[in-house]
Amino acid sequence: MAQSPLQARSLGLKILAVGLIVLLLSIPLMFVNFLSWERAGRADSVRAEVGETYGGSQIFRGPYLILPVLVETPIQVREDGETREEIRRSQEAIIVSADQLNINMNQTSEIRRRAIYDVAVFNADLSFTGQFSVPELTAMIPANGTIQWQGAEIAFAISDLRTIGDDLIFEIEGRTTPLIFEPGTRFDRLVGAPTFNAASAQLANSGRWQGVAAPLSGLSAGANFSFTGRLELTGADALMVAASGRNTNVSVQSDWPHPSFVGAYLPEGREISSTGFNAQWQVPYLARGVPGAWLQGEFDVRDVDRTAFGVRLFTPTDGYTSVSRSLKYAIFFIGFLMLMFFLIEAASKDRVHAAQYILIGLAQVVFYLLLLAFSEHMATFAAYFTASMATISVTSLYAVTAFRSKARGMATFAVLGVIYAMQYALVLLEDYALLIGAVLAFFAVALTMYVTRRLNWYELVPEKSAS
Repeated sequence: MAQSPLQARSLGLKILAVGLIVLLLSIPLMFVNFLSWERAGRADSVRAEVGETYGGSQIFRGPYLILPVLVETPIQVREDGETREEIRRSQEAIIVSADQLNINMNQTSEIRRRAIYDVAVFNADLSFTGQFSVPELTAMIPANGTIQWQGAEIAFAISDLRTIGDDLIFEIEGRTTPLIFEPGTRFDRLVGAPTFNAASAQLANSGRWQGVAAPLSGLSAGANFSFTGRLELTGADALMVAASGRNTNVSVQSDWPHPSFVGAYLPEGREISSTGFNAQWQVPYLARGVPGAWLQGEFDVRDVDRTAFGVRLFTPTDGYTSVSRSLKYAIFFIGFLMLMFFLIEAASKDRVHAAQYILIGLAQVVFYLLLLAFSEHMATFAAYFTASMATISVTSLYAVTAFRSKARGMATFAVLGVIYAMQYALVLLEDYALLIGAVLAFFAVALTMYVTRRLNWYELVPEKSAS
């Protein structure tokens, strides 16, 4: 008895239908992707809120020697038909960098938790030494200007004064009394709105400038003095240092095992272990691209932030990053899985209905939803293993029914295990993902060509009844 069109299908049409189903599955995958972005954005928002209570990302700048300049400009004023001379006074400033600046930072970190989100915060103990040599400044002094040596100041700036744990200690060699710093001084008025934009948007707030300054008495032209100092800071996400000296050396020791080095310079030496890291930077004068001394207005002091460098407290187990990587290759792996089912169907007498292909594909889409949900509550591997085993199990059990064969169900379980293992490898080996994916795609097509090399694609194959 001849088969009706509803009872017979050609494998050629079936593989086209399977391809269309795979394309249609990209629609629910897109919504899962949107949900992943939304949840990642929420996590970033919570981390920013918690981090802000600790001061956020920090940039340490200074010390700078600030020399006020009084400019007395004579002007001619005509009044009541008479001309008289007046003196117009204005204030300028010369900013001088230290000749040598050595900074040593000891950083301790901890994890703070809000709801289901973890936030890395830190406490940093900064100790620094260096030397100032007042250069020849005659060429910088404006016309009719005079340096007010009695008003000289030492100034620092950080991103948020709230993060200072202990008062800044700054001692000058040969003097018995440390300098006394006050907030909200001349240094703040040297800058406008922050413009700094670091390598990551996470560091945007660190561009804020909040300065402290202390009067430095007894200074004169050609002065030369050494200094030592210490400051304790708290913060979150990143700690950076601007290359504030003509020659700047920085050393960092931390108990955080996953540093991400950011900014204008990478460390010249580093050691990273499971118990922490240490790193060293050396920035010579010419490399920093900032003059050793400049007149206010001729060089924007904010440009010193372009020389900032440091370290972020990177979290390698961020589940949202893993989910995002998985979703990049989702349509490829779903297509790979559907092709596997088609090959099993083509090699057997049992037929799989298009509706069954849709259910199998939707199960794989739900895997990514499970992965997203689990990754918010457990480590990346545990989340991936749990979600994949649940999906593999339900798909394999369904395959037993679809193919009416326990052997094919077990084969499905094994092949799915390999497929999900390869997908996890792609998540871990992002740098080699394209290479691995391309090779897998080639072998998938090659295997399909081999298995179907003797099939008659036009032959009508009877649908087996569900009973």
